[in-house]
Amino acid sequence: MLTPSELQEIPKYFISLFQSLEDFIIADIARRIAKAGNITDMAEWQLMRAEETGMADKVIKKKISEILGISFDAVEMLFEESAAKSIESDSVLYEHAKLTPIHLSESEELRRYVDSAKEQTKGTLKNMTGTLGFCTIRKGKVTSKKLTEIYIESLDLAQFQVSTGVLDYKTAIKGAVKRLADSGLRFIDYETGWANRIDVATRRAVLTGVNQMSQNINNKIISDLDTDIVEVTAHSGARCEGAGIKNHKKWQGKWYSLSGKSTKYPSLKVVTGWGQGDGLGGWNCSHQFHAVVPDISVPAYTKEQLKNIDPPDVGYKGRTYTHYQALQYQRKIETAMRQTKRQLIAYESAGLKDEFTNASIKLQRQKQEYKEFSKVAKLRLQNGRHQVLGYNKSISQKAVHAGKKEK
Repeated sequence: MLTPSELQEIPKYFISLFQSLEDFIIADIARRIAKAGNITDMAEWQLMRAEETGMADKVIKKKISEILGISFDAVEMLFEESAAKSIESDSVLYEHAKLTPIHLSESEELRRYVDSAKEQTKGTLKNMTGTLGFCTIRKGKVTSKKLTEIYIESLDLAQFQVSTGVLDYKTAIKGAVKRLADSGLRFIDYETGWANRIDVATRRAVLTGVNQMSQNINNKIISDLDTDIVEVTAHSGARCEGAGIKNHKKWQGKWYSLSGKSTKYPSLKVVTGWGQGDGLGGWNCSHQFHAVVPDISVPAYTKEQLKNIDPPDVGYKGRTYTHYQALQYQRKIETAMRQTKRQLIAYESAGLKDEFTNASIKLQRQKQEYKEFSKVAKLRLQNGRHQVLGYNKSISQKAVHAGKKEK
C-alpha cells in the first residue's frame, strides 16, 4: 500500500521535467518573435519566416525526445520502487494468515501489473507530447492552437503589426510573448477542445498509472488473504466541498465491504464512489484501499483522529479558510507565481527590459503573499510546485535585483 503522502510526492519530478519543456518552448518562441518583429521588408520576412519555423520544428522535436527519454527512465525506476513499497507493507498480514509473503521477482501476475502500468504511463506521456499547444483568448473566446500553428501565428502577427504601423515594435512583441506566457504550454484534445496545463496533465498521467498498479497489487493481496473487508487511506486536506461521494473527507480512513454484502461494514462502492470519476481513486484522488483482516488488523485511525485530522480553520485578511480551502489558496498563489516566472523567461528572451522589471516586482509581491499566507495557515512551503526550471539562477538574480531597484 502506498500512503497518500507518498502518492503526492511521486509526480513532482515528472512535472518539473515537462515544465522545463514548457519554459524552453516559450523562450524559443519569444526569441523568434523578437527577431521577426524587427523585419519590415516582405521578401526578407518570407525567407526568415520559413527558416525560423523549420528550425523551430527541429529544435522542439529534439527537446521533446530528450525529455521523453529522461521521463521513460524515471518511470522504470519509480514504478519498481512503488510496487516494492506496496507489497512490503502487507507482508505481516500474510504471516498472520500463515501464507508466504509475495515478492515481485517471484510473481508473474505482479510483474504484469507493473510492466503494464509502465507502458501505459509512457504511452500517455508520449501521446501528450503529440498534442502540445497554447490557448489564446480573443473577444472572450478561448482558442486552442497547435504548437506549429502558434509559432507561425505569433511570428505573423508581430511582423504584421509592426510593418503596418498598427503597433510599435516593443508593444507588438510584448503582447505576443505575454499571451504565450500567460497561457503556458498545454496538452490539448483537439477533438473536444479540452486543454490542460502541463503540470496538471503530467500529474494525472503519472498518478493514474501508479494508482492503477498499486490498486491491482492491493487487489491481489485482498484475494490471497480471502478477505472482503478493506480500509481506505486518509490524509489531511482531503476534498471536503460538495455532498455525497464528492466529499472525500467523510468517507476516508474507514473500513468497508468490498462486495457490499457485509452486515457490519458499509459498501465501498456505494459510500465512496469507487470506480467513479469524482469518487475513490478518481480524478486527482490520492486515496486507495487495502486489505484488512478483522480481529487481526487494527484501524490506522480512531474516529476521534479522523474527526480532527485537519488543523483548525485560520483567518487571513478578513476571510476564514478551512484546511482544504487553505491548501487550494496556496496552490492558487503557486500557479500565479509560475505564470509570472514564465513571463520573466519570455521577456528576458525577447529583450524586453522594462517588462522584465515590472514582472520582477510582481513576483516579489507574490512571494511575500505566499510566505505570509503559508505561515498563518501553518502550511509547508511547496517551493517545488511554483519552481520553473527555465527560470534559472541568472534570471532569478536579475528578477530580485530589478524588484529591489524599483522599490
